[in-house]
Amino acid sequence: MVINVLIILCMDNPQINNITVALAMTGDEQGMIQYAMHYAEMFNASLTVIHVQDPHAGGMSMMMDAPEKFSEEDISNLLAECGINDAHSVSIQVVESESPSQAIGEAAKDTDLLVLGHRQMSTFKSNFMDSVDEGIVNNVTCPVLVVPKRA
Repeated sequence: MVINVLIILCMDNPQINNITVALAMTGDEQGMIQYAMHYAEMFNASLTVIHVQDPHAGGMSMMMDAPEKFSEEDISNLLAECGINDAHSVSIQVVESESPSQAIGEAAKDTDLLVLGHRQMSTFKSNFMDSVDEGIVNNVTCPVLVVPKRA
């Protein structure tokens, strides 16, 4: 179903030259990376991988564990695990921001297709907050392919 929608989308706008995939580095993103690579190859498009780093990542906190800090090398290694052996052909960006949706929206200004992952929230949690991917979709002007993450 998702593939058919994307193909129709591309027929209306055949200019898919730049694809951006946003990674949270949660360890379950191989599927979305493979989708992004598939479409980059299909349309001969450039691929950019972005990770938004929390400004407190890697630091110490008295209240809770600080998020893990990831480097471009960590992302390159993940791409290699997904079968992308020429990670130099992929542009990798690590951006620091407290707002992933705004940072990804800014980074995706010149992209033709944005690929995101989605993990379903519990009903309780979804009553109090929007998902990050929903915030991103609200901040971008390009088409978005949302790939479900399997826990």
